[in-house]
Amino acid sequence: ELVTALKQVDFSGKTIRIFTTHEGSGLGNIPNQIKQICHGANIKDAIEVKGSLVYSSKNTIKNWI
Repeated sequence: ELVTALKQVDFSGKTIRIFTTHEGSGLGNIPNQIKQICHGANIKDAIEVKGSLVYSSKNTIKNWI
């Protein structure tokens, strides 16, 4: 299981940037889940893109990076 595997990784000093696509749910609870699972990680602001807008989101993603 992915969650079990992630809990075994040492994220100290690592940076995580959360990116997700969706069709209406937004980020949901993903940032909180990542914070609970990836102990020691530096969690940066997350970004979500509606799936139907993925192909027109290039500049949005580039600015986020």
